[in-house]
Amino acid sequence: MRITRWILGCGVVLVLSSCIIPVYMDEGSRFGGNTAAFSKTIPFEPGGVVSVDNGHGDIVIRGWDRDEIEVTAEETWADSAGRGVSVRLSRTNAVVPRVTVDSSDRSVKIKARPRDPDLEDDRAVRLVIQVPHNVELRDVAGRRGRIDIADLYGRIRLDLEEGEIQVENYSGSLEVDLIRGTIQAEILDLRDDDTVRLVLKQGPVTILLEPGFNGRIEASAPNGTVMSDFVIDPPLEGRRAAGSIGSGQGAMIIVSSLNGDVRLRKSK
Repeated sequence: MRITRWILGCGVVLVLSSCIIPVYMDEGSRFGGNTAAFSKTIPFEPGGVVSVDNGHGDIVIRGWDRDEIEVTAEETWADSAGRGVSVRLSRTNAVVPRVTVDSSDRSVKIKARPRDPDLEDDRAVRLVIQVPHNVELRDVAGRRGRIDIADLYGRIRLDLEEGEIQVENYSGSLEVDLIRGTIQAEILDLRDDDTVRLVLKQGPVTILLEPGFNGRIEASAPNGTVMSDFVIDPPLEGRRAAGSIGSGQGAMIIVSSLNGDVRLRKSK
């Protein structure tokens, strides 16, 4: 089941029939638990701001039905490209990385690094964060790794040098900058004032929109191809598309890959 962005008022959540974001009814953390090397939970109101900085390794962010943030982290090996490999350094005890979680007002800043500063090129940190569904991810940044985000709505800004970025079941404005790797983003229930901007220098970009999407599109792949499941007016030109989808009255989508293909697909 999917729901639109929640309407919050007087402590009541109205679930609309035109469904978009699925509700995860949790009885506890899916990702944390006693096996995590680092674990911290703090109160956090929906709609607040979260910033994340993880040098090497994965960043996983999921929405849940609690007014709090849970942060778990574990140090892992890094592969030859510096990305995290999800294998514990010890078979018996997880290695605790250096993680800081600073909160003030309605914002939280999370920073993660390997325990030994001299081993930052050889080690990675797998950082898993659970937040209320309604959140502003103002700056989620890393050098190498994977950023995996799902079941949220609000505003998101992602910045990664090398790796993979995957966004699922998200509603709201989204800005992504990636130098080398892949981007796949499923963005649903967009409002007229939402803007989506996905920029990649080396690699493919795939954006999934609901079949009934209405809005404007600017897509470019100077050294690749732009492909679309949607009818664009005027028609795309192989390496570039600039026009309207549906009524053309809606969100603005800007997608580009300097060296790679751009795909506009209909979400299931």
